[in-house]
Amino acid sequence: MKYFTLGKQQISKYCLGTWSLGGDKNHNLSYGDINKNKAEKLLMHAFNNGINFFDTANVYGSAEKRLGHVFRDIRNKVFIANKVGCVSFKKKLDFSKKNIKKQIDQSIKNLNTEYLDLVQLYTPDPKDQNLRETINFLNKKKKEGIIKFIGVSLRDPIDYIKLRELYRFDAIQCNFNILDQRLLSQNIMKLLKRDGVKVFARTILNFGIFTENFLKRKKIIFKKNDHRSKWNIKQILLWKNYVTKIRKLSNRSIENTCYKFCNSFDLSSLIIGATTKNHIDEAITFNNKGRLNKNEINKINRIYKDYSKNFILKPKIPIKIS
Repeated sequence: MKYFTLGKQQISKYCLGTWSLGGDKNHNLSYGDINKNKAEKLLMHAFNNGINFFDTANVYGSAEKRLGHVFRDIRNKVFIANKVGCVSFKKKLDFSKKNIKKQIDQSIKNLNTEYLDLVQLYTPDPKDQNLRETINFLNKKKKEGIIKFIGVSLRDPIDYIKLRELYRFDAIQCNFNILDQRLLSQNIMKLLKRDGVKVFARTILNFGIFTENFLKRKKIIFKKNDHRSKWNIKQILLWKNYVTKIRKLSNRSIENTCYKFCNSFDLSSLIIGATTKNHIDEAITFNNKGRLNKNEINKINRIYKDYSKNFILKPKIPIKIS
């Protein structure tokens, strides 16, 4: 397992995202319900295989509580990134100081901890008038030692250009994969590197759609409590069509190509999702390390450019921004 450094802590190159591990009947629209015992075993499986970095949020159902229960006795050995600003996927984002304080207090309680490693603003609109006060509040908590680092989860990488005017964040995370290369546009990566910001890529396999198993499906059916059921089927078929074209470029699995593609760029960490031990093992396997050659990257980029000409559809129920 490779590691990077943030502050004085060594953090694993692979981060286990916990949206898929918080699903229960009461809260979360993620990838369906998952048994508490199974979710906690997956967290320990990741830890025992070198992953000490976990990404979570208060809207990920029971994920924070499950993390808090599993790692309460070894808290100093894991790095947990959580998020603030989203109270529900069906409600407006709320970056008021009152709400941020409430969410931080709740996360500390859920995680069975006295501090938070990394607090990330959840896909904020750079024009949000509450951001400056919220960031000042978070920075105060950072000075008090309640928060170690401050980051932002971007809805679009281009937002970083405006957000950096408010604060020089320690880390950012955003979508990045073979069919979402917005991070590489407008010299954003150069700006992030110059600012010394750690970059975490999410949606490597695009909600599990960029997988061999999905490409082989003849029927596309998701359970009602699976967030993918809210996506327009035309968008899913568009993804499937273009990923199939990329799959034909080589003899390797599409998962292997996706991981190698992301490893071909200067990223601090790759956020993976899992609902089985096999998902974790496949992600961190040695075969996924290394980079693609320039010729294959160029071929992928040509397919991506053609894909980008198509209208990008949104979920039927998107997160409300304002």
